[in-house]
Amino acid sequence: MAWGLITYQDASRREDLLDVLGDVSPDETPLLTLFGTGEARGTLHEWLTYNQSRPTSVTADVEGADSSDADLTAPSRANNVTQIIKDVIKVSRTERRVNVAAVGDPYAFQKAEALKRLKSKMEYAILNAVKASGSSGVARQMNGIDAWITTNVTARNSGTSFTETELNDMVADVWTTVDPDKVFDMVLCTFRIKQTIAGFSGNSTRYIDATDRRLVKDVLVYDSSGGSHRIFAHKDVRNSAGSTTVYGIREDLWKVAYLDKPMFEELSKTGDADRGHWVTEFTLESLEERASVKRTGYNRNG
Repeated sequence: MAWGLITYQDASRREDLLDVLGDVSPDETPLLTLFGTGEARGTLHEWLTYNQSRPTSVTADVEGADSSDADLTAPSRANNVTQIIKDVIKVSRTERRVNVAAVGDPYAFQKAEALKRLKSKMEYAILNAVKASGSSGVARQMNGIDAWITTNVTARNSGTSFTETELNDMVADVWTTVDPDKVFDMVLCTFRIKQTIAGFSGNSTRYIDATDRRLVKDVLVYDSSGGSHRIFAHKDVRNSAGSTTVYGIREDLWKVAYLDKPMFEELSKTGDADRGHWVTEFTLESLEERASVKRTGYNRNG
């Protein structure tokens, strides 16, 4: 049947492409944002820590006796190595000349996106990196939070449920080790475990405007006998069968020390394209890991 002209036959139709880009990339970096910053002046970055242990037995001194000397506790050195992280972009000359929707100049768009990727790589390393000194042709790698915490570590049986008792036991582990004012104030966990904490019957605080009628089930602060603890669901926390992890950390005892803060450098051409990279070199300072705690083995669903 003849229709005259319909869309199926019309090669002159323009595409219907919105000049809008949907982007839901998971690019949040709470640790990089919240931790204090410092300066590193070498690839081996060192600092001092000090911890005076409490007595574990009763002492008594004889009346009139001379005082005897004892070994005194001196500050000790801790160190970490700086880690280089890059994110490279390369866009062809032709791609920069053609008409594209939503992103404007593809090179500028990729430059902005590369910075987000760099920060995400930094965030992942801050939590999960394991120290490697490196050598010619082999990258240096720092210790992240997971590797730094060694004093208060508990491995639960695979699939253990995360309960209010577990959280309070984590507080007790640290309380016996450090000054009460230095007990961890931040909990890093998976989203499922944060949901579990939201259902705890203990003293939790939910912030919501009284005029807002929404039902809110989000715990921002949990108050235990050892202090207040902010609850953060973090995408980079280990979350695999048998090793789902929960961390308690003291925010002011962790710092990011930069040898070079993130910067963008144009790279030489290698063909008919423009190249550049974001680069940074930094490390993680653990000013006293005793104030933090790590427990593993929890059920992935809480």
